[in-house]
Amino acid sequence: MLNKKIMSVSVSILIIILIISSMYVNSLLNKINRHEKPPAVNSEDNGIIASRHGEPRVDIDDIFTEDDKEIINILLIGKDISSEEENSRSDSMIIATVNKKSNSIKLTSLMRDMYVEIPGYIDNRINAAYAFGGMDLLTATVAQNFHVGIDGCVEVDFSGFEKIIDKIGGVDIDLNVDEAYYLSSISGVNFKTGTNNLTGETALKHVRIRYVGHDDYERTERQRKVLVAVFNKLKNSNIKTLLDITDDILPLVTTNLSSTQILGLTSNIILMGVSDIETYRIPADGAFTPDTIRDMSVLVPDLPKNRELLKEYIGY
Repeated sequence: MLNKKIMSVSVSILIIILIISSMYVNSLLNKINRHEKPPAVNSEDNGIIASRHGEPRVDIDDIFTEDDKEIINILLIGKDISSEEENSRSDSMIIATVNKKSNSIKLTSLMRDMYVEIPGYIDNRINAAYAFGGMDLLTATVAQNFHVGIDGCVEVDFSGFEKIIDKIGGVDIDLNVDEAYYLSSISGVNFKTGTNNLTGETALKHVRIRYVGHDDYERTERQRKVLVAVFNKLKNSNIKTLLDITDDILPLVTTNLSSTQILGLTSNIILMGVSDIETYRIPADGAFTPDTIRDMSVLVPDLPKNRELLKEYIGY
């Protein structure tokens, strides 16, 4: 009888702990900014102009296979103006892939000057899709052009990016001699060649550099390096530190992911125990043509080739 009472009390305590934990987690997730998803884009009814590549129209809902449930793609969006302003273009677009089959996390930058088909609009740079229709149109644009499913989006503006970097105590980034010189000249801080700790302000300046190295190609590489540095710093933090950081960071983020999706994604990442993140860029080298269209300097991607390379890299 005594054992049964002890067991009953233990179960009750466990239930109470689980309820309190659930309430605490929900209170954290309630701090995140939610994006309401509009009706899905219908590629047959919205008057899309003919593809410049002469390809047939595609229903983006029919592109993906059953294996996709093992691969989660989250589109990370950096806004180029404050969240209070409207019609901004996306300054950075990175597909973060959580592959449960290979226990891997991969980052793929989408170069913002790619000239692509935007559902409902004349062909344009891919970052214009965000200005025209926010994360939903940008998601549809990525899916239709590259045949890769996007399961959700996470968006942060420049101000939020700075605050997030500062909340985790800055990030350690390796600077080459040109990057160190240029970043010193625009920030007033003396940086050295090699590893430097960047604050939110200097990290933002670093990822936005376009005039050092190979223009936007290296710029997207810097963005991925900073994200990897953030991941490495967080994975080595204890639970209390992570909860404190999460409490401060979530109000700076906007997403169309539900709380259930966020918890599931977080659990998957923790259980995978990933130690390194791989990075990539689209369009890939040798799979695009620089051009000038309507007075815009653009990169015209070889879509079939880039689709193949992206799917192979992600792990489809």
